[in-house]
Amino acid sequence: MRDMLKRIVLVIFVLLLLSAVSGFLYMQKHPLEGAKSGTMLNFSGKPSK
Repeated sequence: MRDMLKRIVLVIFVLLLLSAVSGFLYMQKHPLEGAKSGTMLNFSGKPSK
């Protein structure tokens, strides 16, 4: 039971870290786009049209 809980917490932490890193990198590449319009991102990290 405790191992399963640790694994779930770890997975959630990794997902949060990945989303934070990808969002940070996207803002580095497209600072103006990200600030001007809140563009929705699809899973590949490219702005969806």
